[in-house]
Order: sequence, then C-alpha cells, then structure tokens
Amino acid sequence: LTLKMLLMIVYLAHWDWILTQSRKDIVSNISDAKFMAVCPIDRSKVELENYYEEIIDWKINRNKILDFSGIRNLRKIIKALNSDDIVHVFTLKSGLLFAFSNLFRNNKTKNILTVTGLGYLFSDNFKAKFLKIILGFFIKHFINKNFEFLIFQNDEDQKTFNNYSKYQGEYYIIPTSGIAVDEIEIKKDYRNSNLKVIMATRLINDKGIFEYLNLAKLMKDSDLEFYLAGDVDEGNPDSLSKRDLVKIKNNNFINYLGHIDIKKELHDYDINIVMSKYEGSSRILLESLYIGLICLSNNIPGTKELGSKFNNSFFIDDNNIQELKKNLDEIINYDVFLENNQNISFENGAKFNRELINQNYTSVKISAAYNKIYQYLRQEIESYRSEFI
Repeated sequence: LTLKMLLMIVYLAHWDWILTQSRKDIVSNISDAKFMAVCPIDRSKVELENYYEEIIDWKINRNKILDFSGIRNLRKIIKALNSDDIVHVFTLKSGLLFAFSNLFRNNKTKNILTVTGLGYLFSDNFKAKFLKIILGFFIKHFINKNFEFLIFQNDEDQKTFNNYSKYQGEYYIIPTSGIAVDEIEIKKDYRNSNLKVIMATRLINDKGIFEYLNLAKLMKDSDLEFYLAGDVDEGNPDSLSKRDLVKIKNNNFINYLGHIDIKKELHDYDINIVMSKYEGSSRILLESLYIGLICLSNNIPGTKELGSKFNNSFFIDDNNIQELKKNLDEIINYDVFLENNQNISFENGAKFNRELINQNYTSVKISAAYNKIYQYLRQEIESYRSEFI
C-alpha cells in the first residue's frame, strides 16, 4: 500500500472547504514534507489535487452531527496510516470524529488538533448546551487519549476548552490560519459618500446575519449601500434555512450577492462588518484590513486581539446596533472623523495594517510555525515555543 511507504503529514477535516482555504497555502509553503488530504470530496477535487500529494475521500455526511457510517470509513483510513505519520486535524468537530474513529484502538500516529473556534458545541443554543453535557465525559477522555498537541487561535478559547476537557498535553496559541497576500487586490480609492458596506460570511445564525439586517434597516435613510455575501452551510445545525435565504433575497435593506471571490472583489467595497458571536480568529477581518477596508466588528475573543493592533478598525461590545450606527455615522462624516483621529487618513491606516500583517499574519509566517511543530513531533528539534505570545 502506497500509504505505508510514505512519511506523511495528513490534513484531516470533515469538509473539503476547510482544507482548500488557508491550509492549501500552508501546505504550499512547507517544502520538506509530503501532505495528504483526508476529507469528503465535494466541489474541490481539482484544487485538492493541485496542493496535496494524495487525497482520500472520507465518505461522511456533513449534515449529521454524528454519522456512524462516516466514523467507520475514517477508522479504515486511519488503520492504513504509517505509525510515523503526523495527523493534523482541523476544527473541533473533526477532532471529535477522529477520536470516535480511534475508539478501542491504540493510537499509533502523532496527532495535532487545531481548534479554529469552539463553534456550535459551545454556543448558546439549547441543544448544543445539552449535547455538551452529554459528551463531557467522552470528550475529556478522547481528547487526552488522541492528541499530543492542541493549537488554539486565541487565549479565551484555549482556557474555555482546556477547563472543559481537562486537557493534559501541550498546547499553544497560533493566531489565525494566515492569509496569502500575493493575489489580493488592494483598495485604492476612498470616499465619504455612497459607501458600500459588506458582510461576507457563511450564512449561519451565530454569524449575526439577522443583526446585520437590523442594522441595515436602521440605516435606511443614509446613503450607505448594504451587501451580504455568502452561502448557507447545510452541514451546520446553526445554518440559515432556504426559507430564510428567500427572505433575505426579498428584503429591501440589503443586496444579497451569494458567493464572491474575496481576493478579487472585496476591494470594491468600503466598509466590512463582522457580527459573529464566536470566532477562533476572523479570517475575513484580517483580509479586509489588508485590502484596505474600514472594519467594524463585534468585540469577541476571535477579533479583539486584532483590535488593539490595527488601524481603521472599530470594535463594539455585544453587537450593539446603536454603537454600530454611531460609528457608521462618523465614518460618513469623513472630515469630522479625521479631525477626531489626529488626521490619520484611512489610506495611511491601510498601509500600516498591511505592514503589520506582512510581518505577523501571512500564510508564510503561520506555515513556519506549523513546520516547527512537525519537526518537534518528529524529534528533529528539542522543543517548540510559540512565536505568537
């Protein structure tokens, strides 16, 4: 079997989209390893083939919280891996499915879990709270048994999850999954009238979609134009329904765009709004700051670490609609805004943001950190200490 002859780093996720976002950029920046993608293959086969040495179709139904057939399929895949392989699992859901697949087996690979956000299980949803109680004992056992290393994207997620799981292994903070900046089109023109506001996100309730609609309705008498980009996430129990999507398309306050190419289209907008209630680290916020948009964000663990570092950004507690409106009104009144901010222009703020991202948050930077972890697990270096402290 080919798998037995290769020393691989296996990237595993319950959705192929997860492995064809920033992870493909991480893979392309690590030259001294071979990578395998294990995920359900939906629309991304060609892209996966372009970046990964091998791809294995993990046949799992993403629409089910616990797909037992998918767990059996993953169990067969895991059994075929070489004992020297490193398995790097992305997202908490994928980590739990991996752990269930290893049930009653001795763990022979070296395994890492990157918690990209605590997600549905730690949300305020009643079903999620009940599920978290039911799974508590199993998670404490499975996480400690299966993973030598946990990676978090912010301190608060790390504390919350480690307190819950009683995790005993090593863990580090690596903020964001990094962004590839080479193909990003930069915003060049700034104005203070007919500004275009955008929210670009998966259409799930916890991303604040309906709060955004309320904000657009509240600003209906301004000259701002509001846009929403993204698709429903049918594999997520918190996803908007198709009926919800019809209502969004028929509303009078925002323009629904569907999917857009962030790297090539986001520069056409002026203001990005993030109203998510939970984030490991907000990729769209980082991309928007690099492109040069003015950013308004809910002040949550996955965004506030960026708030103290970047210009052109405003962070609002608890998605307070009136505070968001106040900030938008100030941005519209551009001359007054500049006077209150020591004449620091949005253009100069964008240049500062790009320099900061180039130094700390590119996929090249994150790839280097990941590679040190792989070298550490293979005992090629004596220790690992996160550069992001």
